[in-house]
Amino acid sequence: MIAKAAGNTAGIPTVAFDLSAMQSSLVGGSGERLRAALQVVDAISQGKSLWIATCNSITSLPPELRRRYTQGTFFFDLPSAEEREAIWKIYLVKWNLDGERPNDEGWTGAEIRECCRKAWRLNLSLTESAEYIVPVSRSAADQIEALRRQASGRFLSAARPGVFSTESHSPAASGRRAFRETE
Repeated sequence: MIAKAAGNTAGIPTVAFDLSAMQSSLVGGSGERLRAALQVVDAISQGKSLWIATCNSITSLPPELRRRYTQGTFFFDLPSAEEREAIWKIYLVKWNLDGERPNDEGWTGAEIRECCRKAWRLNLSLTESAEYIVPVSRSAADQIEALRRQASGRFLSAARPGVFSTESHSPAASGRRAFRETE
């Protein structure tokens, strides 16, 4: 979704491709497939491109690859209350749902989507559906805190201008995420 929004904002076509699909069993085949895909991207983009890559742990990427991201490396924390509200609106409209919402503190967008999807598919209220959701903020709290510590002072905040800091970290107070040019 972020790549599509960024492409739309920048006025350039969005091309999503799965690097694992580039693999080949033949020697040199993977490189050949990647070159062909990049030629298509270059032709479509008319020489202008914005690359967006995601990963759950940037430590698994080698430093030489991380240096290639000239626009910056952004840290996306758990969504704030304002951001969760916007996410709810999207999925409530998508599945034509309404009613009382569950306590969503610490929820991700994927968990909000899953709550709405379950409510729609199983004909449950949103609060009943939420009983089947275990937020990642609870199930992986240690990993999330480790990611925050790793990002603090090193990566740009996706929620507000500037570098992410655990001292200024307050999910409830973080603002709307916006795309911005960084040098």
